[in-house]
Amino acid sequence: MRIPLDYYRILCVPAKATPAQITQAYRDRLSQQPRREHSVLAIEARNRIIEQAFEILAKPESRAVYDHELSGNLFRSLVPSRPKLPFPDKVLGDLEEVVPHQQAIAIEKQDFLGGLLLLLDLGEYELVLKLAAPYLELKSKRVKDGELGEPTVVNQELRLCLALAHWELSREQWLQHRYEMAAASGRRGQTLLQENELFPGLQQEIQTELDRLRPYQILELLALPETEAQERQRGLALLQEMLDARGGVDGQGDDRSGLSTDDFLRFIQQLRSYLTVQEQLDLFVVEAKRPSAAAAYLAVYALLGAGFSRRQPQLVVQAQELLQRLGQRQDVFLEQSICALLLGQPTEANELLGQSQEQEAIAYIQEQSQGAPDLLPGLCVYGEQWLKTDVFSHFRNLRQRRDDMSVSLKAYFADPDVQQYLNDLLTEAPSDESPESEPEPEILATPATTPDSPEVGHTENLEEIAPESPTPEVPSPSHPEKLDSFEDVIPSHDSAVPTVPPETLSVPESEPVAISTSPPDSAPAAITPPPKTRLPWLAIALVTGGILALVGLMRLLSNPAPSPEPSQMIPDETAPSFAAPEPTETLPDNGTVTTPEVIFDEAIATKTIQSWLEAKAKAFGQNHDLAALETILAEPALAQWRSRAQTVKNAGNYRTYAHSLSVEKVTFNPEQPDVATVEAQVQEKAQYYRSNGALDASQSYDSDLRVQYGLVRQGDRW
Repeated sequence: MRIPLDYYRILCVPAKATPAQITQAYRDRLSQQPRREHSVLAIEARNRIIEQAFEILAKPESRAVYDHELSGNLFRSLVPSRPKLPFPDKVLGDLEEVVPHQQAIAIEKQDFLGGLLLLLDLGEYELVLKLAAPYLELKSKRVKDGELGEPTVVNQELRLCLALAHWELSREQWLQHRYEMAAASGRRGQTLLQENELFPGLQQEIQTELDRLRPYQILELLALPETEAQERQRGLALLQEMLDARGGVDGQGDDRSGLSTDDFLRFIQQLRSYLTVQEQLDLFVVEAKRPSAAAAYLAVYALLGAGFSRRQPQLVVQAQELLQRLGQRQDVFLEQSICALLLGQPTEANELLGQSQEQEAIAYIQEQSQGAPDLLPGLCVYGEQWLKTDVFSHFRNLRQRRDDMSVSLKAYFADPDVQQYLNDLLTEAPSDESPESEPEPEILATPATTPDSPEVGHTENLEEIAPESPTPEVPSPSHPEKLDSFEDVIPSHDSAVPTVPPETLSVPESEPVAISTSPPDSAPAAITPPPKTRLPWLAIALVTGGILALVGLMRLLSNPAPSPEPSQMIPDETAPSFAAPEPTETLPDNGTVTTPEVIFDEAIATKTIQSWLEAKAKAFGQNHDLAALETILAEPALAQWRSRAQTVKNAGNYRTYAHSLSVEKVTFNPEQPDVATVEAQVQEKAQYYRSNGALDASQSYDSDLRVQYGLVRQGDRW
């Protein structure tokens, strides 16, 4: 039979090689052994063909005849119309039926496997597939009759040669950036071995490369147009397999891709630009529950992108809840401030902004707020720019929606659905079914430690946001370069994924409507809805005074100017807050209205705050006495702390507290006898125990705090 080889290629020498070079090449080729999986039958056949090549080229007479034959074959290959020479052994798989006009040599039938090994050596992988596949697929009579050797060995060797050819083609396609094709070739080679349970070691080698190829494959699939829905879904499924193997975006599991945690985060950041906003919502919102701080931050971007572009502020509320959890370990006040702005909460937005340490962003916002009483105008300008450059740019279906109208707060608040939701949000009462959160230690107005202290008002992490493994730092919006610096860092090969041309979408314009821009209250504000006693006024303000407020806001957006430096006082979002009732009046016999004399001094303040500290210790202690909170807290603080204590109880965890209290200042006005303010120095030591009784040092703390308490009198007690 004939196979497409020539003797010079077999010995790896040029056509003008000297006899000495041919002899040396012959010895080298015999010393080069193929893979250990090959059978003795195939290796011996390979060596016989090498010896045959040496015998022809080592003798001047036979070499001259062969060179003349080579030149004749070259001439025939350049003249396709020349009639084909007949081959004495025309069977399926022979040269002329597979690769016509190719240089060939005649070999014995039993040396066919050796010819396949030499073709593998020379990188002729496609020829191996064309020549060997028919024998395996059609169960050739030659194999059954033993013409090529013992049938079992021949079948095994054919599968091995085909598997190796597919695997090597996979490697070539990988280097050519054809990742999906490379994965398919690798799988075909692996399947050939798995079908007969051959060479498990080789199967594992192929699987290892497929695992390392998978990130490239995912990027290529996700870069396809959205019309290729099935292929894109397969890319998402492969990504989910990697996430499950790793245990999340920032997990420490092994997905066998060879990517470190930092490399995988960069890979996730790179593929985000190929995902739609809905695909990122489906992916990261679920991943954030593992728990994963990195996925939670990415979910915030997806929720804000979807909420703003779709005019669905309820998604902004979800982003706000995730940020509240992340804020226990990271400075995300700037993102929280933008969320509050999008929810029509200007007071909270200003207060949150004052707590941010993002100096560059704050300086820009101050510059844009010159002449304004607060930082709201600059925050609006910054928020629009941030949404345009840092949020929309990470979604393939939002990248072209970064025009001034699409990323416009004015257009956002003008949407009727947004107006209706914000109206409903203002009229909702605080609910016990608030998002899961665990209680936090006393928070502060001014830290007792120095301004440079690493811990200011220590807050504890939610259990679903506090994995045991270290959490990588997540970039903040004031550093867009961190978000844009993720590159294709997958090792071993260079990667180039085609850029997806973003679609052009437009957003219909609508008439503007206002949000309430009421001035900040003197008491610390919370992100939760206002107390019931203020709801009617706020609802009326939104409906009747909103248009004028937004007109003023839009003027500020058009003519921004810097504002004074934000206050360094940090509001207490978890300490009890109360709505002050109207003073109780009595009507004596003479018909005049009098107010009973109320005394409030340091002793009463100390007793009241001590009662609060004891009640908190009982509610979060091993016995979980939630009823103790009702003896000291008023709404809405009661509902908030009861929900937090219930969360800890449901998880089977508990805390122990040790407090020392020193009241420093009491503010009491006899003309408003039912309201008082107390500033105190509190040393709070908390130890956090898991359900198995183990102490969790990461959730425990010892903080020295300066706290401002708001107190109200109900009946005869504070």
